[in-house]
Amino acid sequence: MADAIRVLRSPLFGDGSFLHGFPERTGGESVGLRASLNLGYRWGDDPELVRRNRARLAEHEGFALEDLQVTKHVHGTNVWRVGEPLPDPPEFDGLVSDRPGPVLGAFSADCVPILFGDPVARVCGAAHAGWRGAVAGVAERVVERMVEAGARAADIRVALGPSIRACCFEVGAEVVAAFREQYGDVPGMVVPGPNKEHVDLGVALTASLERAGVTHAHIDATPPCTRCHSERFFSYRRDGMEGGVHMGFIGLKGS
Repeated sequence: MADAIRVLRSPLFGDGSFLHGFPERTGGESVGLRASLNLGYRWGDDPELVRRNRARLAEHEGFALEDLQVTKHVHGTNVWRVGEPLPDPPEFDGLVSDRPGPVLGAFSADCVPILFGDPVARVCGAAHAGWRGAVAGVAERVVERMVEAGARAADIRVALGPSIRACCFEVGAEVVAAFREQYGDVPGMVVPGPNKEHVDLGVALTASLERAGVTHAHIDATPPCTRCHSERFFSYRRDGMEGGVHMGFIGLKGS
């Protein structure tokens, strides 16, 4: 273990209602391009190292490892509410909880891990949003399911975690067209690049969240770029499947 665990936090969750964070890549036991706090099993890391990395994070943050709730992400819009039956395989890109104890995890390695919390109704959520999920409305679907659990959209706080930013997210014309078809010409969503156009996922997701009723002041949408900062973050575009995976997490603290 080269360094201590470092966790980014959003000021929007500073009232003490939630434990939450976006861990950086340091403080774990994985090696190579996955060094060191790789939290995902799927890309070939030693499962025991991943388990120990998750255990390190749980101990650091003060929750029980068995309370961590995670699902397989498939770039869709299905949202699981804790307590509902889980299919096999459990393929959900969003999770929601209205009870203390469960800690919701959303994986990413350039895609956007999103954390949601309503401190009034005491409902939280997490989501994984790549460009397909952003276009399909996964963030809106999490808000809808939180409202079903008693939340109010105007009270929900949302933080976007470390992810690929417009500086590095070069895309093809078909991706640009998909965003424009869904959101129109939102200022700053599509920007010129040296070769192709680039998309700002934060701008698109902010538009999506506002469409769902989340107020602009309750959206923290300026995370650091994963591809730019190799010493702090994993990046699929930079390292491919030899790299590691992050996990944003959120849970309700006991009342």
